[in-house]
Parts: sequence; C-alpha cells; structure tokens
Amino acid sequence: MTNKEKALALINTFASGDTEKAKELLSSGYIQHNLAYGTGAEAFVGSVAYLASAPVKTTVQNIRAFEDGDKVFLQTVYNFAGAGEQVAFDIFRFDEDGKIAEHWDNLAAKAEPNPSGHTQIDGTLEDL
Repeated sequence: MTNKEKALALINTFASGDTEKAKELLSSGYIQHNLAYGTGAEAFVGSVAYLASAPVKTTVQNIRAFEDGDKVFLQTVYNFAGAGEQVAFDIFRFDEDGKIAEHWDNLAAKAEPNPSGHTQIDGTLEDL
C-alpha cells in the first residue's frame, strides 16, 4: 500500500467508522495540528468512533491526492455528521515505518462558484 493509499484509507475511516483501520495506519506518537481534535492516535480513533455513532452518517468525497516523499496532500469534501459540506486540504507526514505520524489541514465551507464560474474543487483530475 502506498502512502497515498494509506492517507486515503485513513480519511475514509471517518465515513466507515473503522477504528481498527485507523489504529493500523497511525503511528503511536501521531501529532494532530487541527485545533478541533486532540493529538495522539487514540484521539483520532476516538473521533472516528464518535462520528460512527452520530445519527447522520459522515460523508467523504476524495477529489485529489498527491504524494511527495514522506508527505501526502489530499483535497476532500467532507460532511461531518451532517454539519454541512466543507472542502479540505489535508497534509500527512509518514514516519520511517510507513505510519501516519503527523497531520495538518485547512477546511472551508463549500461555496458557490466564484464570479468566473470556478469552484473550490473543479479543474483537471487524476485517478486517485
């Protein structure tokens, strides 16, 4: 499994609720930079479990994925437990054992097309 495939698998645990998969992919010293979540693998796994228990299912739509060395960059549309669509850029750093060691992101509410007709996610796409 490539690092890009691992990052996509981790993000998809938000929709699947697969806490075992999340545990498998994260390093024990996982560092979280999103201010809404605690740091550490257990905090991430707890978030996956919480979303799985929510009355409205979380959706994940992966748009783009790029891998460069020990970093993976994703563009994704999330709807966390029905809270509304958000477009995200996620950055993951992998450790020497191929585990996800660190994560940064930037999320913004999904918006209507801009004055030139472009959206936050349109443009050339490659197969993920």
